[in-house]
Amino acid sequence: MSRTARRRARDIAERDELIERYLPLVRHIVGRLTYGLPPGVDRDDLQATGAMGLIRAAETWEPDKGASFKTFAYTAIRGAILDELRRLDPVPRTTRERLRRLERSWQDLTAELGRNPTHDEVCDRLACSREELGADLVALHTSNQLSIDDSNGARDDEATLIDTIVSERATDPGQKAQDRESIESVHRAIGSLPEQARRAVVLYYDEGLLLKDIGSLLGVSESRVCQILAQAIATLKLALVEPEPCKTA
Repeated sequence: MSRTARRRARDIAERDELIERYLPLVRHIVGRLTYGLPPGVDRDDLQATGAMGLIRAAETWEPDKGASFKTFAYTAIRGAILDELRRLDPVPRTTRERLRRLERSWQDLTAELGRNPTHDEVCDRLACSREELGADLVALHTSNQLSIDDSNGARDDEATLIDTIVSERATDPGQKAQDRESIESVHRAIGSLPEQARRAVVLYYDEGLLLKDIGSLLGVSESRVCQILAQAIATLKLALVEPEPCKTA
């Protein structure tokens, strides 16, 4: 075997070793990205898409560029999955219009009440049922996920609740102060969540339990836990939006 052929065989072996070693990362990323997605989005298909991203990462990674393979692969896998979700576009145009109305109504109520509105108050303003509001909150969570900007790279560690709600932004002192205020607002908003949603958030983010284990503790199905978490995260993000001042005549 020639030297070139031996080098190519070694490169292929190293690529295959990376793929095998980091395949669990695909399942991890799919699990972190897809709770609360509509039933029509198949997680197995997303895992296949993520695996293709992992293969491309293993084929293009250059160790001398500085980034660890885990970080490089995380970004490639996550990007491939988000691209596929955007292509599928699980949030129809009519739903997006409802979500814009939901966000406007939430801001108006916050400005009028001087606090975050309850779900019942939002339902009264929108003339919708709790079930309809819950479905729109899940859709809002999905829409937010598809708007994620991967330009800052990926973290190697588990995402915390604060990481999920408060984006990593500029590091100037004014922005740091604003982020501290946002974190305090998140903690206040968590306290206003329904008991079941509050427990699900704590079990998922603070205790790191799997969705099926949370379901067992709450007495609900795994799919219901997905819905509860998606609704809770969407609610917390709405709570962070600064309301526009009430208009006076």
